[in-house]
Amino acid sequence: MDSKVGLDYIVDNPDYCNKLASALDTACTSVKKQVVELLSALCVYSQDGRQRAIDTLHIYQERKGERYRLRAIVDELQKATEEDYQSALLAFINCLVISTPMLKDRVKLRNEFIGLKLLPILK
Repeated sequence: MDSKVGLDYIVDNPDYCNKLASALDTACTSVKKQVVELLSALCVYSQDGRQRAIDTLHIYQERKGERYRLRAIVDELQKATEEDYQSALLAFINCLVISTPMLKDRVKLRNEFIGLKLLPILK
């Protein structure tokens, strides 16, 4: 999935979000790290790719019965012990925020992370 062809495939096939959400639902941190890195790449690749990343988070949110779509990312960051996984999660957060085209939406997303207590985790 490291190529333009792989990213195009995910962007063109919205049902692939289900597979990514399923892959996030594992105890294996290396798998979750790879999925998070792929979601980061999608965010940077295109707006449709960013939407696929958001869709994946929505599907995962529904599967877990969470109230907030970004809760899983913040929780993972809080409990992660491996530095490379923490870095991948932080990179994903940055990619989500930076790839948001409208300033008001970017601020809303940032505030959503702040509301989930991201700042104390970062300290």
